[in-house]
Order: sequence, then structure tokens, then C-alpha cells
Amino acid sequence: MANTPPTPVRTFKIFKEAFFLPKANPSLILSVFLISFLATYLYLAAFKLSTFSLLRDLTNKRTALVTANRSSPPNFQLLAAIQHDTKELTSVEVILFIIDTIISYLVKTVTVYALAMTHVKKLLTLKELLCNITGIMKGPIITQFLVSLLSFGYAVLLTVVVLLLWHISNGSTFLLILVGLLAFAAVVWYLYLTILFSMSITVSVVEQGCYGVRAVARAMELIKGNKWAGVGIIITANIVAIPIVTVYQTASAFIHLSLWSQLVVGLVYKLAIEVLSLFILAAFTVYYYECRRSHGEVTPPDMIGKAFYTALPTADAA
Repeated sequence: MANTPPTPVRTFKIFKEAFFLPKANPSLILSVFLISFLATYLYLAAFKLSTFSLLRDLTNKRTALVTANRSSPPNFQLLAAIQHDTKELTSVEVILFIIDTIISYLVKTVTVYALAMTHVKKLLTLKELLCNITGIMKGPIITQFLVSLLSFGYAVLLTVVVLLLWHISNGSTFLLILVGLLAFAAVVWYLYLTILFSMSITVSVVEQGCYGVRAVARAMELIKGNKWAGVGIIITANIVAIPIVTVYQTASAFIHLSLWSQLVVGLVYKLAIEVLSLFILAAFTVYYYECRRSHGEVTPPDMIGKAFYTALPTADAA
């Protein structure tokens, strides 16, 4: 029997199901959301509390350096103090970045697992979810780490190539056009990678034993014929997220707020971002199941988080 093409997956249907998904088990999803929100906000608060005084002192010293007499001895003392504060600030930021990455991996795994179980009508309590998920943490964490490395590597490679072409263009119209086309192609390709990597994380949570490179390959199979639905999710997420992030970053850069005001503003910002993140994770969870359905696969509720993998057909059956 010849292969039949996948039935199309509709973005609107995905968004509709994702929007109503938390209503199927509101107590669990609300609990997971609160855990996620508190974890990310506490990190932000810790970052602000740890770096506020360092940034203030560093700014004051840089201002003093600019206004000081360059030939006087205090000038060298200020340089030494600025270097010391910069190293200390960098060390704090690196430590907090590592902590934030670990928190993000754990929270995303818990959230996707809760959404996946809810989608297949297996309603768990928070205690049951936490007991179940301890045995599957390794795969999703490895997958998220791999995805982070691949994303970072792609960004670095793209930046190097674009800057190199820009440098050697020397005003050449042809090379400038080439840089523009390359940048456009890179954005389109990155859009595909974002869909692929997001689906890979969902695969690693739902299909135990399928993680890392295998999860990426599995995600690649699933989104065949259904890429536009994923594009819709990513574009919508960016349309909503960009204004939120822009307003927050602009306010942080140009409005001088006290520490406590920054914490309040950060609270509102994190709440908005976490609500959006929950919706996008729900959308990708629905997207995963819709892709399985479009390829004729069925996911029994009792197999979520267990070792199951059904290769998609690649040749006509005999």
C-alpha cells in the first residue's frame, strides 16, 4: 500500500486546543505555572539583588574616571577598582546564568510533562506528577542542553560569516546584496530550527528513551508536511513577546528606578512572559500530538513518558 501524505495540521486548531488545555486539569496546571513563575522570578530577584549595588558602584566609578584628571594618581586607582568590580560582576552573572539555565530546563520539563498528560486526559495531582517525572528528567535535560548548544553554535557561525562578508565587501553592491540575502536565508532557517528544537524537547519528555540527537531526528520526521503550523506558533509567539521584552528592556535602560521598583516591574514582566511561555508550551504539546495524528500514529494515555517510538513509514509497504 502506498504512503498517504500527512493530513494537514491547522495552527488555529492548535491555538484553540492549547488555550483550553489548562481547563482540563486546572489545579495541576496552575500549580505548575506557579512553580515556574516563582522559580523564574526568584532568579530575577536574586540577580537584581546581587548586581544592583555592583552596577551602581561601577557606574559611579566610570563617571568619576571620565571627570577625573587623567594625569593624577587617583585615575589609576579608579581603573584598578573598575577592573575589580567588572570581574566580580562577571563572576556573579556567570554563576546566576548557570543557575537560571538549570532552573529553566527543570521547569520546562515539568510543564511539558503536565501538559502532555493533561492532553491525553490522564489527570494527575502535583504529587503524582513530581513522583512520575523524577525518572524521566535525564532525557529532556540532555535534549535541552544539546538544543542550546546547537542554537548558540548557529548564532555564532552566522554572526562570523555575516561580519566577515560585511568586512570584505568594501562597499561592493554585489557583496552587500549577498549579505542581505544570506541574513534573510539565515532567519528563515533559524525559524525552522526553532520549530525543530521546540518539538525535540516535547519529544524527549513524552517519548522516554528518545532524547538528544534521536529526539531531534524524531522531531524532524514528525514536522514533515506540517511545518507551516509550527511557523504560525513561532511567529505568533514573537509578535507577542517582542513588544513585552522591548518595553521592559527600554524601561530598564532609560528609566532610573530604585531596587524595589525594579523588582515590582520585574514581577509584572515575568508574569507576562510566563503566561506566554505556558501557552507556547501548550501549543507545541498540541502540535506534537497533531503531527502524530496527521501521520496516523496513536498515543495511548498510559504510554506517556514511557519508552515508545514508532518510526514513520519511509517506503511503500509490500
